[in-house]
Amino acid sequence: MTIVKEEPKTGIRFIDKIFFDAETNRFGIIGMLLIAVGCLGGVGVLTGGLEYTLELIILVASTMFALAMILAVAPMKWILYSSFISILISIACIVINLFFLV
Repeated sequence: MTIVKEEPKTGIRFIDKIFFDAETNRFGIIGMLLIAVGCLGGVGVLTGGLEYTLELIILVASTMFALAMILAVAPMKWILYSSFISILISIACIVINLFFLV
């Protein structure tokens, strides 16, 4: 009798389709997320985060939380969620600064 162990899923079909086996591919996914979170956070600060204190606080808090989850070797579910939230916040700040706060 063989026992098939099911890998833990995040619960969101889109994320599960992209990262179908997040624990096995952990180091590759973390490498991509480090580059994306770090670069987008820096671009968000560059485009106007230094002019608005609240925006800078939000960008730094979300980016540092995602990087802390990676450094703490948290479960991949937490790393993916925190990284995606950080990326969305960074993109929103970039769009707001470039198109609305000219």
